Amino acid sequence: MRVAIVKKFMIIGGVVVLLIIVLCYRVFYSPVKYALKQTELDALNDSYYLVQWTQATGSSWKIIGDQDGYFDREVYIIAKGEVPSIVNNYDIATGQNTYICYGYYAGETRIDGNEMLGEYQFSGWDVLFPVKRNGLSLLPKSYLCKYDYK
Repeated sequence: MRVAIVKKFMIIGGVVVLLIIVLCYRVFYSPVKYALKQTELDALNDSYYLVQWTQATGSSWKIIGDQDGYFDREVYIIAKGEVPSIVNNYDIATGQNTYICYGYYAGETRIDGNEMLGEYQFSGWDVLFPVKRNGLSLLPKSYLCKYDYK
């Protein structure tokens, strides 16, 4: 009789632990923004720029391509408007993710006295598949989740 009670408690405990795991997954790891695959990117009709976060003096962003393809060299820029803002997670920022930023070239801005950088005004963004993270490699590569935001 005691064995049956212990088995019931073990089953109930296992179910409770499983529910807690599912709840934590839903709270922290549910999708917020799905990544676009290269084939979806090729089908876009909007103007966009392929942008990566960088740790360079004077600029936090570099353009590596646009709707016409990838550039031969990266171009450091000043990004304004709606930008990923490193998605507020160092694991994402240092993962060398590529973002698709929608917007336009707004002219040049002088920084650090003499250097001129192109200024871009963005009105929205997506992330290019696969999502790369430093650290938590168990997280999905097909979307940004709540954990990726502060």
